[in-house]
Amino acid sequence: MLTHSEVLGDQSALRAQLHGDGDAHRELLRLNWARPLGDIAFDWVAILAATAAVAWIGLETLPLALIVVANRQRALGNILHDAGHRNLCRTLRVNDAVAGLLVAPLVFASLESYRADHFKHHMQLGSTGGDPDLIDPPGTPPRYWLASYLRQVFSLRAWWGNFLGHLGAAGVSWTGRCGIVAWWLGALVLLLEFTSADFTLTFIGLWLLARATVFHLITTLREMCDHFGLRPGGILSFTRDMAVRGPARWLIHPRNNGYHLTHHLLPAVPYYRLPQAHALFRRLPAYRKHGTVCDAYFAGSAAVVRAWEREARS
Repeated sequence: MLTHSEVLGDQSALRAQLHGDGDAHRELLRLNWARPLGDIAFDWVAILAATAAVAWIGLETLPLALIVVANRQRALGNILHDAGHRNLCRTLRVNDAVAGLLVAPLVFASLESYRADHFKHHMQLGSTGGDPDLIDPPGTPPRYWLASYLRQVFSLRAWWGNFLGHLGAAGVSWTGRCGIVAWWLGALVLLLEFTSADFTLTFIGLWLLARATVFHLITTLREMCDHFGLRPGGILSFTRDMAVRGPARWLIHPRNNGYHLTHHLLPAVPYYRLPQAHALFRRLPAYRKHGTVCDAYFAGSAAVVRAWEREARS
């Protein structure tokens, strides 16, 4: 089981090496406040365009629309993640205002609850009963990785959490839940005012259906990529980076979300600078010796799914 001190110890060791390398990482901490605003706007436009395709062209566009909406739901979740770390703007009020108005309620999240849970995930990483994001592996890993994945996909608890977010989560205040509901009511009134009843109903149906299906499938895979199949013992031993390129990365890890080890080692790096941080970390002895990096999801002996199988764990 990981302890608070082991997490901080890995971070301190890496930062000491960064300082010895000339503090090149300091530039990676600089924020560009316009970048997340532009990305949020892109996500909103993509979601509304997918809704328009289903409402105005027909149900033949539904499969593609579900993929687009679920992918942008994941991307918005990554913006929320950065907001939890105050990586949109170092001024807390501005950071939280952007996330609270444009992102968090849209993805059924209370920023306050998200930040508290995510802090526990960082500080109690891998701790049973302490890490809220921990996916407990079976006592004996299955022979094939697909069994581990489907075990999570068909977990009612995991599906419920991905579908309803904080609306169905324990420990979230009624104030937080009511804030999400109030935001949605206001948004739907505006949508109805500026579009039509058919467009508004299509938006609601598409949003919920995407979360219940494609979003859940993507999110389950993404969460397993982060830590599943690794042994607790520190950030470096229990977290991996997914240095994957191509369409699969765009679908599963939008906004550089696959650089999870890099993020845990230096959480103040914003999402749009994670590739540069990853490249810098790969020069450091601690990262080279102990870090886990996968360059594929499914193909090859070094693909991430191999860590979920019995042979890889034996």
